[in-house]
Amino acid sequence: MDIVQHYLEFYREEGEEAFLERFAHPFLLYPEKYGKGGFSAYHTRMVSRPGGSGGIAGVGKNILQFRVLPPNPRLGTSYPRKMIVGRSEEREFCVEHSTVSKRHAVIIYEAEQGSYRLGDAGSTNGTFLNGQPVEAGSPVYIKDGSVVSFGDCDFLFFSPHGFMELLKRLDEAQPAE
Repeated sequence: MDIVQHYLEFYREEGEEAFLERFAHPFLLYPEKYGKGGFSAYHTRMVSRPGGSGGIAGVGKNILQFRVLPPNPRLGTSYPRKMIVGRSEEREFCVEHSTVSKRHAVIIYEAEQGSYRLGDAGSTNGTFLNGQPVEAGSPVYIKDGSVVSFGDCDFLFFSPHGFMELLKRLDEAQPAE
């Protein structure tokens, strides 16, 4: 599965419980126009800095064609509470782009609160939440639908439950054929 539409089809066929069991990880979405391989060296911003709009261009029904950055396959279905984002293939989320550091950022799951935080890992080009810089060593809470940026690469963030809720809304808006 590589686009949101494929996850919607899985949700329709298998249901909520199976979806959450199989996809117990955060989701990072990006527009189809950047291609299956992700971001090119010529990637341009989708939000402005500083104090960006907090939105990604083209969100709406086009979200069905957004790509999902998958977590590292070596994880299987067991996801750590602390997931590293970076250019290295050893990271839990690998973003192959020259503005992304090998160890760029961290996404932390806080089970007690059922929430996620985003932290910069001392990256060269910065980590941003809705266009605002995230300071290294000072993780901030992230909400479903937030724009998270690593260097020049922007993503929509969703928790597993938040992504499932998005799929429910998309299912209601686009009945199955």
